[in-house]
Amino acid sequence: MTEKIECILVKAESIIAAFSLFLLLALSLFQILLRNFFDFGFPEIEIINRNLLVICGAMGAVIATSKLRHIKVDALTPVMSKRIVSLLHCPLSLFSALICAVMCFHAVMFVVDEWQYIPVNERWTLPFTLIYPLGFGLLGLHFLLNCFHKKTDA
Repeated sequence: MTEKIECILVKAESIIAAFSLFLLLALSLFQILLRNFFDFGFPEIEIINRNLLVICGAMGAVIATSKLRHIKVDALTPVMSKRIVSLLHCPLSLFSALICAVMCFHAVMFVVDEWQYIPVNERWTLPFTLIYPLGFGLLGLHFLLNCFHKKTDA
């Protein structure tokens, strides 16, 4: 059951990441063409591209976590036995999920503050801020799902 949920999540996250990357490349190319041929550009495209880059990075991190390909800071793993590493897999995944939940909570607080205090001329950028709690929430969910089923660490 958890594998099926994770498969659906990864597919949705992959679509979001691919669409964001495509849109980032298309808008960048459009902006380059505008600047080179017409000496003109839209400053809003730069803001959108910055936010699309964050979305691509967040979705990439989430997908990497789901496949256990995320960056690990494991200094002791090479000297530990496989049995101990397998015993620590679930507690460390739960700890990582807890840290992501805390980060998600603070990201929600950040988004609430942004929505409350943003200048009027920048309000159109507000939907992009939702990637922060969404990204941390999905990371936490994938760490939690990683605890409940065995995967081979590549």
